[in-house]
Amino acid sequence: MKIQFLIFAFFSLTQLVLGQKFQDTIPFRNDLGLIIIPVSFNGIEKQFAFDTGAEYSVAYDWANIELKKTNKTINIVSSSGLSTKMRFYKSGTINIGSRKITGHRILNTARNEIFSCHNIDGILGVDIIKELNWKIDFKKKLLVMYPSDYMPNDLDSMHELEFNFTHNHPYVYMQRKGNRFKFLLDTGAGKSSNISQKDYNLTNIDDFPQVEVYSGNYDVNGLFTATKPKVFQFPKSSSKNVKISPIIYYNNQKSSKIGNNLWEGLSLFLSLKKNQLYVSSSEIEEVYNSYPCYVSYHKGVMRIMSIVKGSAIWNLGVRQGDEVLRYNERQFEDFCSLDQYQRQLTKSEELVTIELKSGIKVTVSKSENLKIK
Repeated sequence: MKIQFLIFAFFSLTQLVLGQKFQDTIPFRNDLGLIIIPVSFNGIEKQFAFDTGAEYSVAYDWANIELKKTNKTINIVSSSGLSTKMRFYKSGTINIGSRKITGHRILNTARNEIFSCHNIDGILGVDIIKELNWKIDFKKKLLVMYPSDYMPNDLDSMHELEFNFTHNHPYVYMQRKGNRFKFLLDTGAGKSSNISQKDYNLTNIDDFPQVEVYSGNYDVNGLFTATKPKVFQFPKSSSKNVKISPIIYYNNQKSSKIGNNLWEGLSLFLSLKKNQLYVSSSEIEEVYNSYPCYVSYHKGVMRIMSIVKGSAIWNLGVRQGDEVLRYNERQFEDFCSLDQYQRQLTKSEELVTIELKSGIKVTVSKSENLKIK
């Protein structure tokens, strides 16, 4: 009996040790609304964005110095529609937590200004992500990594979404009034979710309250593209046993995607190989909470980069591209310092004062923002 007990105790301890060995908890930061984690290349730590919307992992200009290039190239089309030829480089030894990856190749592209500003050295794409299972705790800012065949016990308390990983792209499906909508699960999209033109027309979205935003975005190549999306609350829809109502940006996109804002304060469990996605809540309703305008540094001066049509500042005649003299009584002379200051400020509910070259001086707040419901 004693021998049997010792054997059982040894077996249990072995299972516990193995379980601990195959579970890495990695703290992440969420600059730009992204999941940014440390990834080592040949012993040198880099900061990578965890991006389920990227088919391949990408390194910026440091790869030209630290990695060995190959003869293989591929054309990548960015969100601005620009096709860029990228070269694969030999990654050497990659370490993510306790995991070691060898024999991998990573794409290289030029320096990205906005990513460099936030010390992001590259993108971790699904070519690597699919080899492991992941739990993303957006509240505690923790990324837990498991083997691809391991399913944690706490999934019993989570809720499964309709999900499919196909052609190296992960999709979440939602049902509403007999219509089925497909959204790319894009953790590299930062905050916003988008909807395709087909799905926009299918839902008769013009029947729902919305705001129009003159805005823009920086793509993987660091290019700024002006946009004019409509923003609305997607009607409550079902994904298996989960009810979802995200904030959606529409601007004639060819495809739909879900960004990280939808999961704020929640946890996800993702297994690409098993085609499974779980979330910690069965009711998810995203809240639209944003200043009516946003300032950035572009072409040597501070400018209005984003503004809500119909807001108080819009009604004063301010438009996208207008030059700004002072932001909160401060002058900024480079992209990074302004971007970092403003992103920290927007996490609060503080009032923001903007003085324009035209002579207009206005104070804006989140509470002043237009309601879309």
